[in-house]
Amino acid sequence: MKYIEFQNQFKNHPIIHLSDIKNVEPDFDHRRLYEWQKKGYLKKVINNFYVFANKDLSEAESNFIANKLIEPSYLSMEYALNYYSLIPEIVFLRTSVTSRKTKSFNTAIGNFSYQKVKNDLFFGYKIVNINSASFKIAEPEKALLDFLYLRKNLAAVDDFYELRINKEIYKEIISQIKLKDYLKAFNSKTLIKRVKILNNFLIK
Repeated sequence: MKYIEFQNQFKNHPIIHLSDIKNVEPDFDHRRLYEWQKKGYLKKVINNFYVFANKDLSEAESNFIANKLIEPSYLSMEYALNYYSLIPEIVFLRTSVTSRKTKSFNTAIGNFSYQKVKNDLFFGYKIVNINSASFKIAEPEKALLDFLYLRKNLAAVDDFYELRINKEIYKEIISQIKLKDYLKAFNSKTLIKRVKILNNFLIK
């Protein structure tokens, strides 16, 4: 396969996996990928994943890639909290939850972090479709619980104050009914305590 053929075949793909290429051309010589990187046509993201070097990725495409680098996974925690405007800081690290191993990747197209949870806690996400890209992201209640559950250093009111959670948006978009329902699945007294502290701090 010549590069022009490769480009025409995959130009609409936010990210390309070696298996995608093999599906089109089973005897594809993967050394071509190294050659095309040297020529500046492609960027390697992680093993077997590539993007076109001249492609400007949209936010939705980058989110799609976050889902693809480790499957199954969905965006959650800090990234999702910022996505819903619950916290003000811009989050450059795309934080996700997975039922596989905890991992992180610093790549040519951004930084990605994945936190492992048990299979019973892999729920509470939705699929967002924007233009031709789609991605999985936690619902606001699940993003909050994932964050409180996985960030072990949160214990006191001062810790929550430093998060600068937007009280008005919290009251507007967080369903207390759904929060309590999802909380049951965690079966964690520590998490129940953290949610209580947070609610006492934000809902007055």
